[in-house]
Amino acid sequence: MCNNRCVFCVSGQRTAMREAFPIEAAPVIAKLREGRALGMRKVTLLGGEPTLQPGFFDVVRGAVAMGFEEVVLFTNGVKTARLQFVDEVLATGGNFTWRLSFQGATALAHERTTKKLGSFMRLRETMVNLRERGQRITVNMCVVRSNFASMADFPALLLPFGVEQLHLDMVRPLDAGVRSEDEMRDMLPRYSDMVPPLAAMIEGFELARPGFDVNIGNLPYCIAPKLAPWIHHDGEATFTVAVDERDQLSEAWNKYEVKRRDKLKLTSCISCVFDGQCSGVFETYARHHGTEELVPVTVEKLAVLDPKQRLFVMHVRPLVARLSGWALPAPFTAFAVHENSRDGEVILRVSGGRDEFAVVALRRGGSGAGGVAGTDRFSMHLLDAHDGGAAVVGLLRAVMDRLCADDDVVVLHTVAEDAGFQSARGVALGRGVDWRLAQCLGRLRARAPFGTLRWREVCVKSEGREATVALEALDGNTVTLALVVKGAGVSGSYRLARPVSGDQAELVGAVRDAMKALKVP
Repeated sequence: MCNNRCVFCVSGQRTAMREAFPIEAAPVIAKLREGRALGMRKVTLLGGEPTLQPGFFDVVRGAVAMGFEEVVLFTNGVKTARLQFVDEVLATGGNFTWRLSFQGATALAHERTTKKLGSFMRLRETMVNLRERGQRITVNMCVVRSNFASMADFPALLLPFGVEQLHLDMVRPLDAGVRSEDEMRDMLPRYSDMVPPLAAMIEGFELARPGFDVNIGNLPYCIAPKLAPWIHHDGEATFTVAVDERDQLSEAWNKYEVKRRDKLKLTSCISCVFDGQCSGVFETYARHHGTEELVPVTVEKLAVLDPKQRLFVMHVRPLVARLSGWALPAPFTAFAVHENSRDGEVILRVSGGRDEFAVVALRRGGSGAGGVAGTDRFSMHLLDAHDGGAAVVGLLRAVMDRLCADDDVVVLHTVAEDAGFQSARGVALGRGVDWRLAQCLGRLRARAPFGTLRWREVCVKSEGREATVALEALDGNTVTLALVVKGAGVSGSYRLARPVSGDQAELVGAVRDAMKALKVP
C-alpha cells in the first residue's frame, strides 16, 4: 500500500486500483526470524509505504528483539513528518537508518513524480525531525523523465540536514506496474540527457563535502565514464521477500540476480574496460531509445578521458591481467586479486605452502606516490607479510618485472632490500637493513622522481648500514647517492660518473631535490 502515486511504481498503481491491502504482522515477523537464523544482520522495511501498515510497530519491535544490527526504514514521510511518530519508533531501542524517498530535488519535480501535493514538504519536515534526534539519514530517488533535471539541486537540499548518502537508481520497467508503451516512453529519459545534471550534482557535492556518498545505480558506465566512481551495478548480498500475486509473502529471492533478468548487453561490450562490472541496459529502454549511446570505453579512450587516473582500477587492469597464469617465485604458490574501485586500489593476496604470505597494494602512480616501487602508472605498497626478508623482496621484484614487462610503463623507483621496511602500515617487516637507512630510502622513494633523473637501482651493503642509489641523467651520466649510517642518523653524499660542463642548471636542481629528500623533515 502507498499513499503516493509515483509514475514509476507498481505499489501506488495497485493501491489506486484497490488491489493493495494491509499485511498481517505475524508472517512478516516469521520471515524475519528465518533470515536472522541464517545469519542476516540488516533488514530493510519498504513497500509501498511501510508506515501505513497496521502492523508496522509490531514488525519493528520484532526486528529489534531479534537482534538485527541495523533496521532501515524506507519512507516517503507521510508519518515521519510528525516528531511523535519518530520518537515512538526510537522508543523500540533499535539502531535505525532512515531512507527517505525523495522523487525529485525540488518540490515541483518531486510532486510531479509522486502525484501527491504536499509530499515534498512532509519529507523536509521528516529531515528536520531526524536531524533533531541525531538519526542517520539516507535518500533514494528513482530517475525518470519528470525528475532527472532537478538532480543538480540535491546538494543544497540534503547537506544542511546531515544526509549521509544519496542513491539514484535508473527506473526498472518491470517494477513499474502495468503501463502502456506511451506511458513507458514518457517515463524513461534518455540516459545521455541525464549526464549534465548528474555531473553538476557530483560537482556540487564534491565542492561542499568532498567524498559524500553518492551511488548512481544501473546507469551504463559508457554513458558517463567520468562519473564511473559513483556508478554502481549490483551490491552487497541482499534477499527480498515481497507480496506475490496471491497477496502472500514470497520466498526470499536474491535481489540482484532477479534485477538482471530483463537486461541485455551488446557483443561490443566485451571490448569495454567496464564490461566486468556493468550489467547492461534494460531491454525496455533499448526498445524505446535504442543502443547507439552504448559505445565501449577502450583502454586508449580511458587514458584520454581520465588523465589523472581517478578510475585507477580500470587503468591498471590490463597490467594486472599479465599476472594471469603466472608461476609465482618460490615459496609462494597462489595469489588472488581484489579490485577496490571505491578506494582506488588493487590488492594482491599471495600465499605459500607454510606460513608464507604477502599482501600487496597497487595504487596511483606518479610523483609522490611512494611505496616499495613506483611507476608513472602505479605505485606498489607492501601492506603485510610473514616478514620482509629475501622471499618477500624476491616476490615484489618478480611482480614488478611482470607488470612492467612492456615498454609502456616508466619506472620511477624500483624494489630493493629495503622493501620490507616500507610497509604501508608503518611496520618494519624487513631484516638485514638498518631501520635508519630504510627510513632514509623511504623518504627518497616518496619524493621520486627528481627532475629528469631516472632511478636505476639500489644496492644495500655493509650488513644493511650502507646503500647506494643510482640515478641516470638523459645523457647517460650517472648520479650515485651514497648513504651511510653514522651515529643516530644517516649521512649522504653524491658523485657523478663523469664530469659535466656548460649549463647544467636542470641537473643541479634535480640533485639538490634528491639530497633534500634524504633529510628528516
